[in-house]
Amino acid sequence: MSPRITIGFDVGGTSVKAGAIAWDGTVPHMIASCLEETKSFRSVDDFIEWIIDRTLQWKAELSNVEAIGIGFPACVQWDTGTVTVPPNIPWWPAHPLPLRQIIQQHISLPVALDNDANAAAYAECMLGYSRQWRSFLYVTLGTGVGGAIVLDGHIYRGERGCAGEIGHMVIAADAPARNPLYRTGVLEEYIGRAAIIERTKALLPSYPTSMLHTGTLDVDRISYAAEQGDEAACRAIQLVAHTFALGLASALALLGLEHVVVGGGISALPKMFYDYVQVVLKQHALPAIANHVTVVRSEIGASAGILGAALLALER
Repeated sequence: MSPRITIGFDVGGTSVKAGAIAWDGTVPHMIASCLEETKSFRSVDDFIEWIIDRTLQWKAELSNVEAIGIGFPACVQWDTGTVTVPPNIPWWPAHPLPLRQIIQQHISLPVALDNDANAAAYAECMLGYSRQWRSFLYVTLGTGVGGAIVLDGHIYRGERGCAGEIGHMVIAADAPARNPLYRTGVLEEYIGRAAIIERTKALLPSYPTSMLHTGTLDVDRISYAAEQGDEAACRAIQLVAHTFALGLASALALLGLEHVVVGGGISALPKMFYDYVQVVLKQHALPAIANHVTVVRSEIGASAGILGAALLALER
């Protein structure tokens, strides 16, 4: 039996990743891939045109492409394929957009559209930790902080596709008001990519010998410095881990879950991050689950969003 061919798009605040996937029912193989920086698009029309062009090009080059799937960083209504305003894409229009319908009009292929964290969590369900756990919270760490709820092997999307958005949990009620107001004091503001960099910058004056005083400051360098024992980097990682653990404690109490899988562009934070999250989470979790809570890095890695979107397209 020939593998089924599908295309997955993983849209993020920093980049849009795409891949053509051959699926034999057991192991997915990425047979083509590309990446485009999100900031290179000037408008939603540019973005849609790129999705269509990339799809049509791969459809012409590869035989029997069955469908495309898109993981998008916003609340997505699964039934209608409508997306709301994504918090981390500034050029997106400020109104709901029937994205699936628009793309469907230009390509003769079925289109599946879901939240990006839901898509990545679906890959985890098909290929990763679902072999151990049927229910878990999936969290994406990147430009933003997303989440997906997996219950008995299925994605729970909520009434309007907003379930699992852990990054928008309010954890600092007294934080200065932000514009837009719904971003005031939310978890994403304290543990996303920009937050990790800003926390590290704020610490550097207190650590004059830190290796991070020179060169470009990004999450990869901060992670490397922490692994080398740099005190500023270690302290920054510890602060971020502490905040993340507090958010998880609230989320797990609400959902009644015990397991957390972490993916996304900056999930490759050093082991000390996950160790510290685990310690703090056990301290703050409900006593009934404290000894059972587990936080792990995704088994799928950076391609989870592409794979999940592609596999969702075949399911739909």
